[in-house]
Order: sequence, then structure tokens, then C-alpha cells
Amino acid sequence: MAPLPPTSSRIEMDPLRNSPKKPSASPESDFSGPLLPKAAEANPDSRSSREIVLLAVTGMAPAVVTETVWALAHEHPPVLPHRICILTTSAGKRCAEEELFSPSPAFGGCSVWEILRQTLLRDREDRSPRLIFDEIRLLGHPDPREGRRRPLEDIRRASENEALADALLEEVRRISENPDTALIASIAGGRKTMSALLYACVSLLGRPQDRVTHVLVNEPFDDPRLSPRFYFPTCPASRHSFPIPGKRALRTISSDAAQIELADIPFVPLRLLFPKQIGSFPGHFTTLVESCSERLSSLARKPRVSLQEDRPFLIVDGRSVSLSPREYLLYAFLLDRLRNGSPPFSAQKDAVTTLIEFLSRLSQTHPVESFQRQAAGAWDDPNDDDLRKLLSSVRKKLRAAGFAAELDRLLPRRGSFGIDAIPG
Repeated sequence: MAPLPPTSSRIEMDPLRNSPKKPSASPESDFSGPLLPKAAEANPDSRSSREIVLLAVTGMAPAVVTETVWALAHEHPPVLPHRICILTTSAGKRCAEEELFSPSPAFGGCSVWEILRQTLLRDREDRSPRLIFDEIRLLGHPDPREGRRRPLEDIRRASENEALADALLEEVRRISENPDTALIASIAGGRKTMSALLYACVSLLGRPQDRVTHVLVNEPFDDPRLSPRFYFPTCPASRHSFPIPGKRALRTISSDAAQIELADIPFVPLRLLFPKQIGSFPGHFTTLVESCSERLSSLARKPRVSLQEDRPFLIVDGRSVSLSPREYLLYAFLLDRLRNGSPPFSAQKDAVTTLIEFLSRLSQTHPVESFQRQAAGAWDDPNDDDLRKLLSSVRKKLRAAGFAAELDRLLPRRGSFGIDAIPG
């Protein structure tokens, strides 16, 4: 984003230290333009106390990081990430180090990142826990010839894309396994495969509090030929020049014309659908995708259900779920109606009378010593509240057993008190 012009009076040199003075927080401060609203300064992103982590993939245009941070800081309420993590190639790391962290004459000897922090944090940058840039993470892949892991200079081959996918999955896993974090994944930088794979990883492991974003900057501020490069709006505005197509002339434009917009990209948090598969966190991206794909295929089929006769266990697609004796009886009632082709009740309370009749028949068909007969005899006067509590308990057990995606088939739904499965 746009550096300050060399003639700018925005950065004054401290004669005692021969270094740039930090901008004042007063209204007359040279950097007062893009600062955060005063009401939000003390508690940016007051919506949550979680640690906010911005994770970005970058290539040869690290300005997407500063643009994203600037756009987040100007949301309502403002969002200032605590940590910024970027994953990139060897070439991308060199570019980020040079453009974001090297002293620049255009910024009075400060780096782009220093000035951005000063701009957004005012006089708090020395003590604020926010906008801390982590060590840049290099993407790498194993080199069997040398028996070591080598950093990737670029991502072109299939093996390099596989290594990228695994690295992104591990990074998203590391952040998302902590419930006290909120992830903002930026897919604005790097090659298209980097963005696509990061989005896929967040879809697999992301949580409701996480976000996927893309930053949009109007032309020509996204043009790499722009001189000087544009990183974020400065105050006062800076002047930038770029070549006019088909001519040997340059056009000059003010950074006042820059428009930065942050787009939130919706994603489906699949970990809520597949807690058992996602919870195990396979080490490889392809392994996790294959596991979830198998589960999706199974969802297209109705689950096969049966009940164990000697113990209170529900069998779903060959896997056992332990029930209490009373939960077993209720499920036996639902399964019996399914086998008989009886339609679902329109309301739960309508099932109580028929359930009582079923329990009476069950007591007559099972031995005295069976748990079914003993549980039926001990269940005096079943009521609507009993059914609600029992179904809630069974729902939790099925979810814990990895059947969250099948709950609508395995248990009654509002307006349809019955199950939709294949009786075993």
C-alpha cells in the first residue's frame, strides 16, 4: 500500500536518536486520518475476548496483508488481530521481508509494518498485544535425495501442492483446536491453489467464530508497476505513478482515490457435521478429505438400525451405542412402528397412549428376568416430558458416537414423531 512521499512532513526525525519520532496521538497528529474511532481504541473487537489470529497465504504481493489489517481495523466495531501469521514460499518470504519490514526512505527510515502499527495503535504500539507479526512460516516439502525437508521456492508441481495442503491443514488445526482463538483466514494472496487450499482447510476445520476473507483494492492500486507501491491509505495522501498503456508516459494518482473493501467468504464448518472424523485430525489433507467424502457418501443412504436383545445397545450401521433401559424401550417403540410401516405421529404427545400399549405388549413377550420387561414394569405412566428428556439424552449419545449428520433420520423431528431408517 501507499508509502508516504519522501517530501512528506509526516515523519519528523528525532535529533537525539537520529530516528523517526513516533506520531503524536493528538488531533493534530500527522497520522490522524486513518486512525481508529476513539470509542473503539480501548477495546477493539469488543465482540469477543478470544485471541484473534490472522492467517494469510502470500506470494509476491505482501500488500494484501497490510490492506487486510487496515480494512479489519476500519470495520464496525474495529477488529485488530493479536497475531498475524503468513505462510509463503522462499521467494514470498524474501519479498515480505523486503517490502514490509525493511527500513524505507519513503517512511522516514521506518518499515511499512512499523508505520501501519503506529497508524492504527496510535501511541500504544510499544505496549499493545495486538498486530504482532509471527515469524514467517516457510512452506516446504521432503527431499528424498538429501533426506531433509527443503523450503519451496515456488508451487507448481503436484507434490508441492500436496505439501502445501498438509502445511495449511496443520496451521489451521493448530489455531482452531484452541477454543479461545478466532481465526481470520485471508485468501487474497499467493497462487490460486494456495487460496483454494486454505479455503478448503477452513471449511474442514473452521468453527462458527472463524472467518474467511478476501481484500479488494480498486485499480491501479493493485498494480505492481505502481510507484511507489501502495500498502494502506496514509495521511496526508501520497502520490503514485504508473505507466499509461500504449504510451511512454506516466500517469499520477493520489492515494485518496484508493478504496479497500474486505469481503467475507461464507464457508460450511464441516467439523460440526463430522465431529468424529474431524476430531481425530488426520495428518494429511488428502486423508481427511477422503474420510469426510466417505461419510458424505454414507449420508446419501439411510442408516441401518437394530437393537441388541441381551443388552440395551442400539446398533447403527454396525456400530454400538449404549442406551439406558428406558431409552432402549423408547427406541424399540420407534423401531417397531418403522418395521410395521406405521406413519409418524404429527406431535410427540400423540404417541404417549400408543407407547403405553406397546410397553404392555412387550412385557408379555419377554422373560421375567429380561431387562426389557423389568424396565417396562418400572416405567409407570409415561408422559410427554419423559419422551422429551429421553430423546435429548439419546441425541447426545448419538452425536458423541459420530452420528451428528444422521440425527434427523435416527430421531423424531418436529412435526414427525418417527424415525427414517432401515430396520436391521
